[in-house]
Amino acid sequence: MNSMRIATLTLIVLGSAPLAAQTTYLSEDFNAGVVPPTGWTQVNNNGDTTVGWIPDVAGRAWHEDEFGPISDMTLVSPVIDLSSATNVFLHFDGETNYATYLANHPSSVGDGISNMEVTTNGGSTWTVVWTDTAQNSGDTYAPTIDLSAFAGNPSVQIGMHFFGTYAQEWWVDNVVVDDQAVSVLATVTNPNNGHPYFLLGQADFGTARAKAIELGGSLVSLDSNPENSWVQSTFGNFGGVQRNLLIGLNDVSLEGTFVWDSGEAVVFTKWAAGEPNNGGGGEDFVQIVSNGQWNDFDGSGAYGVVEISQPSIRATPMVAGELATITVSGMRVSAEIILVFSTNGNGPYNGRYGVMEVDPDIITPRFPAINGGFNFSTYIPSGLSGATLWGQGVQFNPDGSTGLTSPFEAPIQ
Repeated sequence: MNSMRIATLTLIVLGSAPLAAQTTYLSEDFNAGVVPPTGWTQVNNNGDTTVGWIPDVAGRAWHEDEFGPISDMTLVSPVIDLSSATNVFLHFDGETNYATYLANHPSSVGDGISNMEVTTNGGSTWTVVWTDTAQNSGDTYAPTIDLSAFAGNPSVQIGMHFFGTYAQEWWVDNVVVDDQAVSVLATVTNPNNGHPYFLLGQADFGTARAKAIELGGSLVSLDSNPENSWVQSTFGNFGGVQRNLLIGLNDVSLEGTFVWDSGEAVVFTKWAAGEPNNGGGGEDFVQIVSNGQWNDFDGSGAYGVVEISQPSIRATPMVAGELATITVSGMRVSAEIILVFSTNGNGPYNGRYGVMEVDPDIITPRFPAINGGFNFSTYIPSGLSGATLWGQGVQFNPDGSTGLTSPFEAPIQ
């Protein structure tokens, strides 16, 4: 090894922290069976005597108006402090019945309105941020609504506003305000392979794929019926809501030739009868439906499932004389990791942790996984301008096994 290079590459760890986590400002699942829930209020906007928002047997908030007179009720959240927020999103699960009674239905027979609204002045004025445009009774939906225009405000409230005469029925559940365009709804470790899996909020393929990469994994690749069954049983009815699950299989590059987004070989499929059929054209993506079988679709409106099969390591741009951030993601629950760095060159290097793709000259102490990863900031010595930094990690799993992260290669400016 080059001892002079080792001397110049003394990385100074200035601080460490867990991976940036999802910040949740409001979360309500109505499972207590009380509506309004604690901290929420119901505002009767026109003084009528209808029942208004009530709980249903499935643990959701429900409003209907089949018997009149005009119902005009808003279920109002507690005050949400967004003074420190930059990005803000509202997510919820919903279902509509008697959709033709919505005022904006193409074949409307009623005046019904179901809105998500926001106030910043205690309800004196409201801003509509979402309107129910359901076309069919019984359809479910799970929109993501960008509320970033309200970031920085310390007194934000969400209002679920129902209006109508002999009108629609509206169910709402799992109301979440957070800082993620795609929320992570659940994180579960598969006991059969030890891999973490994430259930994402509803998104199109491209958005879900980007979130998977951010988490350090990929949209799930399924190689057996037991894995397919585990994914379906774990996430297909999560939170009591039936969810079609977006997986990583697609034929975007060549119609009819399906490949896994992770690059794994296709060794298992579970197509429903008549699928894939590219119905109407443009059905380049695949979802698991309620019976555990697969069908191709247009890639919108499903809940992505992400699998972490190998931890990854990446770095912000390296500038000599400045701080850089090293980030590890996709680690197993309760694992630890050491980080290996070098300016000697890449591997292969046959060391005590196996054949690495980095020729190490610095090996850090063990760091614990926090929220599936670890990151820290480090000073890049000014004398390393023009060099290249290679890095890799070794994960120590709770069962005693080890695994290597993907390596990275970063030029130092």
